[in-house]
Amino acid sequence: MRLLTYCSIFILFVLGCTEEDYEAATVTFYPSLAGSTTEPAPGTAGTPFRVDLVTSRVLARESQVNIKVAGNGAGYGFSYVTNPPQLQQGIITLTIPAGETTTFFTITPLNDGVVEVNDYEYTFTIDQFSNSIRSTGQNTFKFYVAEPPLVDQNFNDCSGAPAAFTENIVPGSMAATLWACTDFGYPDESTKAVEANAFGKGAGVANSYLILNEPLDGADFNEMVFSMQVYSRFSGAGQLKLKYSTTYSGAGNPEADGVIWTDVPNFSEQLPSAGSRAWVLVKASVKDVPDQPVYVAFQFQGGTTGSSSNWRIDDFNIKIK
Repeated sequence: MRLLTYCSIFILFVLGCTEEDYEAATVTFYPSLAGSTTEPAPGTAGTPFRVDLVTSRVLARESQVNIKVAGNGAGYGFSYVTNPPQLQQGIITLTIPAGETTTFFTITPLNDGVVEVNDYEYTFTIDQFSNSIRSTGQNTFKFYVAEPPLVDQNFNDCSGAPAAFTENIVPGSMAATLWACTDFGYPDESTKAVEANAFGKGAGVANSYLILNEPLDGADFNEMVFSMQVYSRFSGAGQLKLKYSTTYSGAGNPEADGVIWTDVPNFSEQLPSAGSRAWVLVKASVKDVPDQPVYVAFQFQGGTTGSSSNWRIDDFNIKIK
């Protein structure tokens, strides 16, 4: 009789221990809540970025989690893909097997051929869940994809004269080459940069343009956004300017008859003081760009062999929109 009672109690205990008797599982993004990458170049594959989720306990039953995706890109299959794929537009469905606590998905950026100067931002939100999962912790993951610049020069392959640029000297000014590569680049003078300097270069007054070899097609965009690091080691005569032109032919005298160069607004005002010996991030933009080929150039003007400021430029890039 006593054995029967014990057996009855044991059976009731086993039958009464349903999943509801356990603490409800919570699912959360962990350990990271944000990530970033750069859009791949045309014709190349992006690198998959892994996003992890964990539950607060081992799951008693296989459970699903739906992740809702929102963003400003061109859409799934154009700006990005995920693994597992989205069987329903804007939804990633993940499965966590019974006895497990983790799952993940990957997002791979694609080159969509669309230039977005403000870059892309995606939000992944835990939207629905099933079975053993009853709640969420950190339920949002942010992912940022930077649009690669149209022009991107860190000058680290610079040797003698900077690649992708041509120096053209205005006739009648100092005849010597004023623009050259330097081994003292941003941020700690351990990389290369490009530098303008007229000191000790001979007779005359400096007036030299460092011109980007390839013009930008103004018909493809409305605005140019410039970014670069600028440094000046020595004070003295001479000014640095950033200019653009739709009338330059691409060769010869940059100040020939009929050639008009326009200063990029707010560039000069941001430059460090001559001789300040501190790198300064300079950003500027040009809006309402004409639908014509656009040449971009740095101009160094006014330095002499006896008195010249010097200017270093590194990490120069141009984005368009």
